[in-house]
Amino acid sequence: YISAGIIGLLILVFLVRFIISNQTTNKIPEISNISNLSNRVQEQISEAFSKARSKPSAANLGMLGMVYHSSANYSEATRCYKLAAQKDNSEWIWNYYNGYLDMEMGNSDLAMVNFLSVTEKNPEIDLAWYYLGEQYKNLKNNELAEKSFAHIKSITNRVNPENATRQDHFPISTYANFELARIYFDTGRTDLAETTLKEIIQSNTLFGPSYKLLGSIYNLKGDTT
Repeated sequence: YISAGIIGLLILVFLVRFIISNQTTNKIPEISNISNLSNRVQEQISEAFSKARSKPSAANLGMLGMVYHSSANYSEATRCYKLAAQKDNSEWIWNYYNGYLDMEMGNSDLAMVNFLSVTEKNPEIDLAWYYLGEQYKNLKNNELAEKSFAHIKSITNRVNPENATRQDHFPISTYANFELARIYFDTGRTDLAETTLKEIIQSNTLFGPSYKLLGSIYNLKGDTT
């Protein structure tokens, strides 16, 4: 009886996993006609699709989403990113890519939800905080935009991973500080905007946008010199 019970339990677990996996597989989007794409892109899509179908793991589903994303199949990419995020709820990267895709398509509401999910799963993803602030700003929610930008304002010594491919002349805290200055300026707090811009220039003398906005503030005050 004990052996039969164990075998029955194992069969039940296997069936449940099979049903869940099959449900995910049936939701994987497929492009009906890829003949108008280059041969190399067709190969990429076919290979990624086959892997996702045979093993619908979060990594394979997300990779298929990336292939769709890069080949401008945005609707299919979004669906793959969502499936990947559902498959591994602890992983932040698929929400990040989905949020970036939403941002590219001008869907600030959806992008905000995805970037907010990223910051909850991993608060150290500074670009997610920055993009989240941008979406709040687009949605005219300056209070939450300020909080998002202020979160990364003081970050100056974050160590990038060894495999990082993105390089910039200025730290992300400088961009966040500048966005704060723009919000202060747009909401009539010109003195605070001026102080913030001077802080940026003091630490980054080559950050050109600060001079332009600072010039606008001086012009508004009548200080033409």
